[in-house]
Amino acid sequence: MTNPRDYPEVIQSAESGRSLRRGVKMLTIHVDGQPFTYGQPGWWASIADPADNEGQLTDEDNVIRAAARREARAKAKHAILTPLVIRAIREACGLSQQAAARVFGGGPKAFEKYESGEVTPSSSMIRLLLLAAKHPDLFQKGSGVPMISAADANLIRKTVRKSSVDRIYERIYNSQPSHGRGDGRRGARASRPT
Repeated sequence: MTNPRDYPEVIQSAESGRSLRRGVKMLTIHVDGQPFTYGQPGWWASIADPADNEGQLTDEDNVIRAAARREARAKAKHAILTPLVIRAIREACGLSQQAAARVFGGGPKAFEKYESGEVTPSSSMIRLLLLAAKHPDLFQKGSGVPMISAADANLIRKTVRKSSVDRIYERIYNSQPSHGRGDGRRGARASRPT
């Protein structure tokens, strides 16, 4: 295990006087009857004995503990995306929580609530987040208004042609003004663009 803060390898327990050794202990917590096992860094009287939970945690260790509890709650609810995964996707897009809320929607505190496990994203938000995981460049801050390529325009035309709005769309965008026909029609139907 790395020790970036140069923590001492062994400290004395203030409660029992026992020696506590720095390491990662596998702990199992239960949320809604579901077990969740994770690696908890800290100083432990016994890393191997699951029944001996005497230990001491730093603030950084408590961050792991809190995140594990959020993940356990999400897993117990059978969440598709857990709080840590949502945060990872947001960070891959280079967005703060507030910026992600503006880009993805869901309200100003949406990502704070998703990442704390307080709220589970809707199914449409999950799909959008999965798209962002595949293509984070589409959602990055500062990407501005997307440019429509010729291929995108062609895709849009094909989508409209397959839909129920095809006739309405064509009337709006492909009508020609009538020039003294006298037939009472306001516009002639233009040929479809290819």
